[in-house]
Amino acid sequence: MPTALVSKEFIARFSKALHAAAQTAGKTVDFMTLPAAKGARLSPEERNKVDCLFLDRDMRFDEQLHDAYADALLQMKNLKWVHYTSSGIGQQLHVKELNAKGVITTSSTGANAEPVAQTGITGLLMLARGFGSHIHHQAKRKWKPIRGIALPDDLRGQTLLLIGVGAIGKKVAAYAQAFGLNVIGVRRTPRAPDDTVNELHPPDELPELYPRADWIMLCCPLTNETENLLNADAFNRMKKGVKLINIARGEIVDDEAMLEALKSGQLGGAALDAHRQEPLPVDSPLWDMPNVIISPHNASASTGNEPRSAEMFVANFGHWVRGEALFNVQRF
Repeated sequence: MPTALVSKEFIARFSKALHAAAQTAGKTVDFMTLPAAKGARLSPEERNKVDCLFLDRDMRFDEQLHDAYADALLQMKNLKWVHYTSSGIGQQLHVKELNAKGVITTSSTGANAEPVAQTGITGLLMLARGFGSHIHHQAKRKWKPIRGIALPDDLRGQTLLLIGVGAIGKKVAAYAQAFGLNVIGVRRTPRAPDDTVNELHPPDELPELYPRADWIMLCCPLTNETENLLNADAFNRMKKGVKLINIARGEIVDDEAMLEALKSGQLGGAALDAHRQEPLPVDSPLWDMPNVIISPHNASASTGNEPRSAEMFVANFGHWVRGEALFNVQRF
């Protein structure tokens, strides 16, 4: 009988579903939770009973529960699989060490795709319709309509360069096309039947694609290849006035190069949900730029994410107890 380390909230909402998944393999499942009392930890006997765990938001963002989780993680001698509520898990605690020990690690990639994509499109629309200026003047109680040469261009017919066409990028592409944008996608893997982009190119063609874009949106993971991808050379290759939306990771952008591009007008505006340093320092010049929209790395915020990631854990649990391949496996 496998033992799953989960939160009390998961048990309350999804225990029946996990039992049903176990029964498809003729098994039952036992549950364990982390101790809630301040400073309490799992005992060695409890740690060694755990076969799999689901790190949901309740365990991740409760200080006591996360401390107990961190204390036990590498000491679970029988741990075989960890499922995470987040999409990108490379930054999660001890994930490389877990993989080295043979522990399978799976993500909830796709669970938050819709809200993240909606945040990206919201940033694009706010910049396209001049809301950066409106918000700036609202704070000063100034009535200042956009007139004359400052009028925004129609979105229809403009080009969005979408760097990263995974679960989030595909949603972004569909939304963008609904507004009449031409979407150029960039991804390492070949075109798939469900890709909604107008064109798809490999990353090594980015230098030739930058000048074509009116908009650039980052939806790619942070890797050795994407760190500082948007540097001074990249910005210099772009069309003057191009606008940037980052719903990925702050480290993908060279901050100094971005600031210089914003000041010079090479970059016409930016909607930034991800930042190299978080929280964004209070003295960052980005706060005061009327053509920059700042959000606190909250693109995925939605009440629907937790149920969707829990459902992924339940589905993968069924695969696991039946000895089948898991989906959303990530290795580091």
